[in-house]
Amino acid sequence: MVQGYNIAFKVGGKTYCGRTQDELNIDARIIESLDKDDQGETRAAVSGHDVTFSASGTIVVGNTESTKQDRDALIAQALLTGNSAELTVTYLAANGSTYGGTAIITNYRETSNASDPAQWSANFRIVGTFAIVS
Repeated sequence: MVQGYNIAFKVGGKTYCGRTQDELNIDARIIESLDKDDQGETRAAVSGHDVTFSASGTIVVGNTESTKQDRDALIAQALLTGNSAELTVTYLAANGSTYGGTAIITNYRETSNASDPAQWSANFRIVGTFAIVS
């Protein structure tokens, strides 16, 4: 069993400050076909995968830890365009393989109210290959 705190989603080799949740989704891209030879049975094949991540946490500003990125770094990454928006990401679990690829931030959101700590969330989409790197 792997405890949640032993799983890390990293961007540029760093985690985000205040991170409380990571989520990995791998969805198969399906091509369906039906021709006369199939005799009414639909055939399906996997043509690829859509890989997405989401991460969320408590907003932290003024980070001084070299292994973490704070709110301002995340907002700056979310505002990147063109090739600059492509970020190197890794996803690893303790004692397991590390997966890596290139991702873009597809959504960044902050929420706050009068009584709870402010929260951030971000969605990422892999562009290209997502594979074992170590």
